[in-house]
Amino acid sequence: MSLFQILSILGIGGALAACLVHCILVARRRPHPGHGERRVRRYNLWERLVHVVLVLTFLVQAVSGFWASIGWDGPMSGYILMIHTTCGAVFAVCVAVMLITWAADHAFAPYDGRWFRRGGCCSTRGDLPAGRFNGSDKVYFWLAALLTLVALLSMLLSMVPVLDTYGQHLMYHVHRYAALVLVITTIWHGYITTAAKPGGLSAILWGRVSRSWARRYHPIWGSGEGEPARAETQPD
Repeated sequence: MSLFQILSILGIGGALAACLVHCILVARRRPHPGHGERRVRRYNLWERLVHVVLVLTFLVQAVSGFWASIGWDGPMSGYILMIHTTCGAVFAVCVAVMLITWAADHAFAPYDGRWFRRGGCCSTRGDLPAGRFNGSDKVYFWLAALLTLVALLSMLLSMVPVLDTYGQHLMYHVHRYAALVLVITTIWHGYITTAAKPGGLSAILWGRVSRSWARRYHPIWGSGEGEPARAETQPD
């Protein structure tokens, strides 16, 4: 078994284990808001579409890539390579659209520092200051964009004849490790924004959350202080 296979199994398994531990020790001890009678628009139709396509293309990339890497630790070929390459182009475009759509909302603000100092994702407190997206969301957003860029450029450089054999081999490994870190961080991000924050998944699918949910998890956005006017209330 190669070093990459070992690190992939340990990294992905460790991320899943961390989610389970967080769920038992932190998420279950947090006060969760009720559904409420008023609804707040969290994502519009375009944002939900971007979210869904990102998730689907990411899953195809992760499964096809690590099926080959962990399964037999060799280069992809045949239909798996065709699917991985084609879906990779769609995923890269979606990440670019993601940046255009949410870059402004993921700009760091002074209250993000307070969010981290008070424990962030590992806190059971109910007074963490967060805008439309919290500090963890913002770190993941920019890290995912960077890792996607590294994975894309390294793969392109490994496929075109501008580098020698050693350079192409190096780019291949850069691509694999960038993808591994992206998968590990995405597992955590997916958990922390859905299972650890009940109502997060339905927000992605249907676009709305309760007013109490907004004030509990994103109080600055939920109260309308310094946030875009997307939080208008609507009847259920």
